[in-house]
Amino acid sequence: MNIAICDDIAAEAEKIRGYLLAYFEQNSFTGDIHMFDSGEALLGDFAPGRFDVLFLDIYMDGISGVDAAAKIRESDPNCLLVFITGSDAHYKDGYALRAASYVDKPLTAEKIDVAFTQCRELFLKNARYIEVISNRHAVKIPFARISYVEGMERSVYYHMDSGETIESRMKFEDAAKQVCGSPFLHCHRAFIVNMNYVADIQEADLIMKNGKAVPFRKNKRTEIVGALNEFLTERLFAGV
Repeated sequence: MNIAICDDIAAEAEKIRGYLLAYFEQNSFTGDIHMFDSGEALLGDFAPGRFDVLFLDIYMDGISGVDAAAKIRESDPNCLLVFITGSDAHYKDGYALRAASYVDKPLTAEKIDVAFTQCRELFLKNARYIEVISNRHAVKIPFARISYVEGMERSVYYHMDSGETIESRMKFEDAAKQVCGSPFLHCHRAFIVNMNYVADIQEADLIMKNGKAVPFRKNKRTEIVGALNEFLTERLFAGV
């Protein structure tokens, strides 16, 4: 994830950067942070799709944060905007520019955490891939290629449609947040399946198209079978 911070007060920009780095460390997340000290510098480096999240101070010398955001919105409808402000005077502008969040001054770690969590959830919801750390490298995993996800000890294993397995040192609960919602089904405390790859249901296992057996909670059998049937019915009517 590419993140930009634009603030003409260096100390404020460094605070945001520090809070984000702490968040990354605590949540096993990775991101590249780019710093800008003016709206002009930001726009000079900007291109559509360049940044996923932008923390933007509203009041700056030269072009304001609102005006810079308006320029960005002309060509990039997807960049998640977080306005940093000491006033509620521009909430209406933020609404028009589809701001993802606001952070009121004075800045705190908690405020930045809340704003970035909102952006992260929106980003993952709209993304076609997730990004994890595997063998100390950032790896992008397309949602469509994940067959099932397995949690074991302190690692998560992404089993791909190709037979490849990607290991990431992270909490299974964090992985579950990344792949929540259809077509993913949390069928067991340590397994999540992509329903596109389920071929059959047995007594205690879901059989994947590659022949692998994934256990599910027996006391949730009715709920799981219902979710699979609903998913398959939706696909049928959609002509998938």
